[in-house]
Amino acid sequence: MSKRLTIQFKVQPGKSAEFEQIAGAAAARVRAEDAGCEAYAIYKSLDDESEYVLVESWETQEALTAHGTSPAIADMQKIGPLLAARPRRHAYED
Repeated sequence: MSKRLTIQFKVQPGKSAEFEQIAGAAAARVRAEDAGCEAYAIYKSLDDESEYVLVESWETQEALTAHGTSPAIADMQKIGPLLAARPRRHAYED
């Protein structure tokens, strides 16, 4: 059963370009390096330029768990200082 996540981000004013650069590069690395990754993409809100959502899909729970400690995810954690609020995470499965 695939595991899917959405993570919503609220970025500080004036930090969107930096967020997009860091998060985009990190997402590309996750897709390239993390086994079991079916999808990992960041989308910018049409309603609020400071809001983004990360949509990810993993073949198994084991792949998702391994992703949590991968070198690629360490790159994604660099967005922390750019955020205006704590990310909101939602998990799904099919």
